[in-house]
Amino acid sequence: MKKTNHHISVLLLAALPFFFASCHHANTTTPDELAKVGDQTITKAELQKKLQEMGLNASKDPNVTSELLNQMVDNSLLAMEARKEGLDKTPEFQNKIKSYEDQLLRKTILKKEVDSKVKVSDADIAAYYQKHQKEIRQPGYVEVRQVVFPSGQVATKMASRLKHRGGFSKAIKAYKGGSVGKLYEGTVPPKFTSYFFGVPEGSVTGPVELKDGVHYFKIDRSVKGVQLTMDQAREGIRSYLSNQQNKSLYQTLINHLRSTVTVKINNQALVSMIAAEAATKGTAVPAGQK
Repeated sequence: MKKTNHHISVLLLAALPFFFASCHHANTTTPDELAKVGDQTITKAELQKKLQEMGLNASKDPNVTSELLNQMVDNSLLAMEARKEGLDKTPEFQNKIKSYEDQLLRKTILKKEVDSKVKVSDADIAAYYQKHQKEIRQPGYVEVRQVVFPSGQVATKMASRLKHRGGFSKAIKAYKGGSVGKLYEGTVPPKFTSYFFGVPEGSVTGPVELKDGVHYFKIDRSVKGVQLTMDQAREGIRSYLSNQQNKSLYQTLINHLRSTVTVKINNQALVSMIAAEAATKGTAVPAGQK
């Protein structure tokens, strides 16, 4: 154990000269202060937080730790110089500060009034599962390839060959197409569902006329959906119910705030802005907004 500590100490000593050369006489007043830059202090806690954010460990990465402390010193020096030049008083800077402050305050109030009030119990999950059990399932999917013919005439001529051994692959090489990938139940527009689901594995389906040509599909693999148990569905239900509560609490909060604070929308100015943007980009303004 002593050898290990001695080894780390040697590494730290090797890494620190660069830091001391940069900081000159950065005397600290307490053991928790790692550096003083003018009247500003860099503490152990601040450096540890930076290391954690980067997934680093001070004892395992002493050279990086020393370099990071130097970077923090440099950042402080740059910020001090910017303030000295009055850059923190510019309208651009103040607007950015206001924007960041508003963003931070929004997150803080939502955490207090919305996030902290979201509660989903095991009883809530069980009740939802019992009510929606038939809907809670792992969807089935198919793995599909397609071939695209340039016209209906060509498609009619080639259609019968697609079901022959190797015929679909040959057609893809001769024309165009390839793998569509996995298509899951519920993700395909209803008018196309019958081409992919409820047909035997290995089936060739089509034709489907689209803008780029006439499509035929080959169902290379078909996997049926399965009913999920409550344990399998638990976290998904919890996430869904939490999200629903979050939305409801958010809307309640917004409705309350709008009822207590006067809000005026200048629709004329809004329409004018949209019209000016449309004129610049050459897009038409919807009739209802003129």
